Amino acid sequence: MGNNSRISGIDIIKDVLWGTHFCQFYQTKEDLVDTLVSYFKAGLENNEFCLWITSQPLDVEEAKEAFKRAVPDIDTYLEKGQIEFIPCMHWYSENGFFNSERVLNVWIEKLNQALIKGYDGLRLTEDISWLKKENWDDLESYNKEIDRVVGNYHMMYLCTYSLDRFSATEVIDVISKHKFALIKSDGEWEQIENSRWKKAEYKTQILADIMELSDDAIITESLDGIITGWNRGAERIYGYSAKEILGNPLSILDPPILVEEAKELTELIKQEDRIHHYETLQLRKDGTIIDVSLTLSPIFEDSGNPIAALIIAKDLSKSKRAKERFQKSEEIYRIVTQQTGQLIYDYDLITDRCSWAGAIEEVTGYKSEEFQKLGKYVWSTNIEPLNGNFVDAKHQNVRNTGNRFKEELRLRRKDGKYIYVENKGIYLKGNEGYPYEAIGVIKDITDWKLAIKKVEESEEKYRSFAQNFQGIIYQRDENFVSTFLHGAVEEITGYTEKELMTWIKWKDLIHEDDLPLVFKEEEKVHKSPSTSYGNIEYRIRHRDGRIRWIHEVFQKIKETDRNLEFYQGTIYDVTERKETEKVLQNIEITRKKEIHHRIKNNLQVISSLLDLQADKFQDKECIKDSEVLEAFGESQNRVLSMSLIHEELYKGKGNDTLNFSEYVRNLAKNLLQTYNLSSENIRLNMNLEEDAFFDMDIAVPLGIIVNELFSNSLKYAFNEGEKGEIRIRLYREEKNNETHKSFFSLTISDNGKGIPENVELENVESLGLQLVSLLVDQLDGEIKLNRDHGTEFVITFEVTEKL
Repeated sequence: MGNNSRISGIDIIKDVLWGTHFCQFYQTKEDLVDTLVSYFKAGLENNEFCLWITSQPLDVEEAKEAFKRAVPDIDTYLEKGQIEFIPCMHWYSENGFFNSERVLNVWIEKLNQALIKGYDGLRLTEDISWLKKENWDDLESYNKEIDRVVGNYHMMYLCTYSLDRFSATEVIDVISKHKFALIKSDGEWEQIENSRWKKAEYKTQILADIMELSDDAIITESLDGIITGWNRGAERIYGYSAKEILGNPLSILDPPILVEEAKELTELIKQEDRIHHYETLQLRKDGTIIDVSLTLSPIFEDSGNPIAALIIAKDLSKSKRAKERFQKSEEIYRIVTQQTGQLIYDYDLITDRCSWAGAIEEVTGYKSEEFQKLGKYVWSTNIEPLNGNFVDAKHQNVRNTGNRFKEELRLRRKDGKYIYVENKGIYLKGNEGYPYEAIGVIKDITDWKLAIKKVEESEEKYRSFAQNFQGIIYQRDENFVSTFLHGAVEEITGYTEKELMTWIKWKDLIHEDDLPLVFKEEEKVHKSPSTSYGNIEYRIRHRDGRIRWIHEVFQKIKETDRNLEFYQGTIYDVTERKETEKVLQNIEITRKKEIHHRIKNNLQVISSLLDLQADKFQDKECIKDSEVLEAFGESQNRVLSMSLIHEELYKGKGNDTLNFSEYVRNLAKNLLQTYNLSSENIRLNMNLEEDAFFDMDIAVPLGIIVNELFSNSLKYAFNEGEKGEIRIRLYREEKNNETHKSFFSLTISDNGKGIPENVELENVESLGLQLVSLLVDQLDGEIKLNRDHGTEFVITFEVTEKL
């Protein structure tokens, strides 16, 4: 090794020799930058190759920015390749493992390249704070190798440590492995020499310098058990000030249940034993018993004999409580994950190990112990992606990028069946931004996937239906404004879906004469307390001006959770059907007119024949006053009654119903003429319901009944020349709007001499009255006979009225 002296760039240590291996403890990023920038600036200015291995709290870009502020021409050095900035995880990790031998070999290679380029040697730094506590033994062997390599080459090596990451014991341990250490005290940097080169008294001073920086209790004790040193950490943990405690026996900290424990530990120190992480109970000034972890080491004088004991106490009370809370939280977490049917994993990318928790057996079919043994190999043996490629490449990519992830996979259960799962989690990144751990949740989504599949199949059916649908499907809001239209919109209306959803309203298309009908149907459905249907046919105006008939069926839908309602339905073009119906209707009307006309003519022929036949009998003197002539007359009147019905139907222009009140007026008029009765003697009083329209099934039998009863009053109620009154009354007693049924009452009465008391309506021999009874039965009606003031027949019957 050359013995050339090199400028360190750090004021407190001035010059150092090649082969120097020292360290720095820092608390802030500024402390770190303050030292390292000066350190490398001196190296660049003195023809040295510089290697800065960055770590938190500084990444590569922050290190470069800090260096630029102190060395404005840094770009020149970078172009020359005299300084390199390398992230530590990239530098130390090969396939996720720390490889110290590879690192040291690279150092030597870097040095050789620097010497070939004409540089004097290699100046480097690295931060060890990223190293986990479980790798502490690796650090010790690593430092020994560093001493071996650095001590034999033109190298200068500064390693940095964050005080926040190390306990007092670990700080002392680190110092012992370096030639000297830099540490800040009261705002000023101090250089602490390795205790192997100083006397025991100076060692105690070193400890005193460190003591004030530690949150742990650091205590020195004479071999006779008296407290000789007490730092601020001890004041915080035990509650005693240094003034109160110094000079007292260490046993003052023993709780009553552990009397003499301190004395026993001191005896072990006298025997030069070291005690690490001894967990026990100790007593605070306020009487509180606390959990502590003790580390005890002897302090030796130059002769090698122990002269005192160093005690470092860590307060475990918070960590114990935290651990208990953690364990409780972990138990709750385990129960929750099991109950929710989720599978939790923690995959360490550095060690390539995977652990599992949660509803393992429920999701996978494996017992927890079986599945844990599979470890990371679950990914290659039991899980496959839905897209064909697999996880190894994915993990490799994410190691370089780091981000959240979410994917759908298929997991093979122990029974061989596959289920769909969702893998969702996050990659944790280290100081340099590289992922080192993946934490995720695997959830069984088989039911959801199958439901989605059914929805997709349903959507496919809907698409097929919609593509081939010849009508219009729509949705409207609570105000009947269209929110969705699909189907043969343009074919039926002439307008596009977009036009009918923006500036054209559906109601603008409806024929003005049909608008009241549409509004009435919408209002009926709207006011219905439950889900209701509307079914209506009406006309619209096509864009080209043509009138189109449509058939609309719609339904009110209620969303109870949001207290909203909307309407959905279908619209069909029924113009061709309506036109066909109109043609058929006209044909039917014509046909009915023709039939009615022919029946009327035939009835008139029959009436004429009866009249001729009666005339024949009238010429014969022997039967001039016989009942034969009367029978002919009555038959003629009955034929006349039916003839009048067809005449009224004919006047109705083909309708199946006739105005029965108008018919009664005409019938009464004809009968009065038939019997040649003077209106001066017989007065006719009619009170008839207006708009009483009956079809032929009602009108024909009812017309014959009126004919018979009115004829009887004319023939038998009054003596010749006697004055009297005949009354005909027809009125609607009750109407049901829902069933469209009405109850009518027909009353035919006179104030004549009346029917004798011994005549019973049920057993009457008169053909006319028998006919009346039969026809009332045919109508499903009832007939009553009153004899109080003349004769009164009251007939009640039910009629289904046509709209």
